[in-house]
Amino acid sequence: MENLSEMKILSTFEALVRDSILIYGPHEKIEKDYEGYPIEFRICPSLLKKPPTVGALLGASFNKGRKWGPGSDMYCPDERLILAKINNTHDFALNLFCVDKPQFILLTLDSYKRQHQTLDDDDFVAALEVLRHLDNIYIIFNCSENGGCSRVHKHMQGLRGPPKAFELFTQQSGNGASKVPFKYFMQRFSQALPNISASDVLNAYGRLLESSRGVLGLSQADDTCPHNVILWKDTMIVIPRRKGHFEQASANAAGMLGSVWVAERSTVEDWMRLGPRIVLQELGVPYSGL
Repeated sequence: MENLSEMKILSTFEALVRDSILIYGPHEKIEKDYEGYPIEFRICPSLLKKPPTVGALLGASFNKGRKWGPGSDMYCPDERLILAKINNTHDFALNLFCVDKPQFILLTLDSYKRQHQTLDDDDFVAALEVLRHLDNIYIIFNCSENGGCSRVHKHMQGLRGPPKAFELFTQQSGNGASKVPFKYFMQRFSQALPNISASDVLNAYGRLLESSRGVLGLSQADDTCPHNVILWKDTMIVIPRRKGHFEQASANAAGMLGSVWVAERSTVEDWMRLGPRIVLQELGVPYSGL
């Protein structure tokens, strides 16, 4: 990734938007504070073209390119999307459906790896490599459908940070009642993540994941522990998840931290009707218990 500059990335991004390969368009922001929890709704009509759930099909125009490997449910309609290969384990690419300019995807070259599987050492090596070369990017991982994923080929995403509500998480413990409406587990490192070894991050992740299993009532025998991971600056946050959707409202890792992406204003109205804090408690684990 040494030769990958932000100018080069933006130039490629803009060219792919002009060529209608990459989907990015005008969007509206609605920012509010809900009982101390800030949320930014980003209404992006272009997301109507994005498959909303696992198994949903891409539009015919996106199926013109090759699949991202024989076991993949993702397509690569243009090789310019691929910005770099990392350690012969991951492709670092521009996301086909962007809410940020730019937005990244980091997906396994082994296209049979699945999104319900937990992160491993190769994943963290690749994620930390991205964080070393690009400032102001945070990494998210949505483990399983209940964690908010819509594609099963194992991948992480990179977005411009920080997430809207991030500071609330670092200002208090995740083990007691707080302005954060759901349980979470956090590791703050002594240095910025790019300076930490992947093995140390993996070990911390294992501890936080075990805590997540505990609040979800899962054992090691359970194959899947639905959860979200957020990597930003010197912090890793793991959020145990019960659901991917509550009625018409849904959220991935970014959404749980207050950066909610929707295709239509009606979805924001659904959040308002249900109550944002109630939605987040239903998607995660409320402090009052399961």
